[in-house]
Amino acid sequence: MRWLPTPVPPSPSSPDETAWNATRLAIAAFIIPYIFAYNNALIFVGNDVKFLSVASIVISATLGMASIASGLMGYLIRDMKWISRIALVAGGLLMVIPGTVTDLAGLAVLVAVLVLQRIENKKDKAAASV
Repeated sequence: MRWLPTPVPPSPSSPDETAWNATRLAIAAFIIPYIFAYNNALIFVGNDVKFLSVASIVISATLGMASIASGLMGYLIRDMKWISRIALVAGGLLMVIPGTVTDLAGLAVLVAVLVLQRIENKKDKAAASV
């Protein structure tokens, strides 16, 4: 098997760094089965299965998973500071937990981090152009 070419070129980073990045992304994927376990509407079990219910759960879970992955990787629009990373992971977990209040709280955290990153991005561009 040594003679077979690799399908992907090796990463320029060290193997340890690549492994840590893969682990960060896998942690977010590890949570997905729990979303199905806590939200029976996703597997169409129960009496309250309606299109809007399933759609809101799917949107909330998708945004939550993206928030968790971004927080663990440390990048959304730009590199994040630790406080933003922690807030984004917490907001993502809130969106994964069933409930309208937790979904809205997690969405508020995500929007706040997005707005802060946009402001910091504009400040950096303005400082670079001077």
